[in-house]
Amino acid sequence: MKKFWSTLSFANKIILLINGVVGGILLFAYLLPFIPPRYFEYASLSVFTPLLMLVNIGFIVLWLLRRQWLFLFSAVLFLIGLPFMHRFVQFSKSKPAPKDDLSIMSFNVRLFNHYKWSEDSELRNKIIDFIAQEHPSIIALQEFYTKESGSFPFYKYKKFIYKNKKDKIGQAILSDYPIIHSGSLDFPHTGNNGVFADIVAGRDTLRLYSLHFESFHIEDTEISQENSKRIFLKLPRRFAIQQAQVELFNAHADSCPYPIIICGDFNNTAFSYLYQKFQDRGWIDSFQECGSGFGSTYDFPYFPFRIDYILADPYFKITSHKVYNQIHYSDHYPIRATFIKRQ
Repeated sequence: MKKFWSTLSFANKIILLINGVVGGILLFAYLLPFIPPRYFEYASLSVFTPLLMLVNIGFIVLWLLRRQWLFLFSAVLFLIGLPFMHRFVQFSKSKPAPKDDLSIMSFNVRLFNHYKWSEDSELRNKIIDFIAQEHPSIIALQEFYTKESGSFPFYKYKKFIYKNKKDKIGQAILSDYPIIHSGSLDFPHTGNNGVFADIVAGRDTLRLYSLHFESFHIEDTEISQENSKRIFLKLPRRFAIQQAQVELFNAHADSCPYPIIICGDFNNTAFSYLYQKFQDRGWIDSFQECGSGFGSTYDFPYFPFRIDYILADPYFKITSHKVYNQIHYSDHYPIRATFIKRQ
């Protein structure tokens, strides 16, 4: 080992040390989706897994440019992480949405700009016009503001669901198909929540869950001011809360008699323990099935974050996935997927 080390130039020694540290952290990050955050506070490091994967690819390229066989270390890490890569990026082209398939959209509308986070005074009208124009068969809206309950006459069936009767902020499920039952999961000790609706679509009855898991409460300004320590200290508690919420959801879904479609703002990446719990149940991610590119759903200027999802019971075949990343009406982009019954 000493002989090998002595043959390296000073620059290669520095690069190798950094590569080794990054590689060790990445290998550890691959394990984090399987470790409950309640018992391990560093599970929040999974937020950085996609960045670490990109840096690891950078090391492969760097070593190849320097004509060093040391690229093999990062190449092995890349191969180990291939099953996770599909959660982050898809290289296939997006499929066009079939017109006759069931279409479901999820959109965190950020209260229709009620508190003026944007200076665009027409933003509320733009959101409603966008929904009217796209008109998916069913749409789930997170961070819905109660004053907008009468703003969707173009949907025949509507449910506006709040945790408490006096709440002004909740979720909405709008549908072209009859809603025969709906309710709230009532996530405790938080303003976030999960809701559901049982919908009769043709000959099938399905249950749609709209889930809004615990937020990180991180704003872009915090990142730009380099308050990284304070931000990172928030994450373990948020991850633990999300674990409790997904456990509550799983218990509720266990008693569901219908095929399930899940959508919403998960407030976490596809490398998290939260997301892994959905994978463990065999639900299919519409982005992994039919998406393209990075599939970023959060309007964040520094890195592509995919934190909004549509997943389905294997009962359904997913036929398309779309992110409306040209729609800057919220801090989230709308996402849409289409489905047919699997033959």
